[in-house]
Amino acid sequence: MTDQSTQATTNTTPLNEYIPKNKFVLSKDCPVTDSEFNWLFKQREQNGFAKAFVKLNARSFLIHVPTFIQCLSEKRGA
Repeated sequence: MTDQSTQATTNTTPLNEYIPKNKFVLSKDCPVTDSEFNWLFKQREQNGFAKAFVKLNARSFLIHVPTFIQCLSEKRGA
């Protein structure tokens, strides 16, 4: 029982930081164009963006917005 409570307290990422992939590209929070986003998603294993995506099932992904922005700033050298 203590293992579960410890796990719950160490995982402090709020759920509102995750957005479905198809909604993120349309939101004001997405700093890239649709085609740029699709390329980043398709090349995520090679370009370091894999840590920003969470796979729910075969066709459904969530984006962790802070991690995506961090990866983008590292990629662009900001």
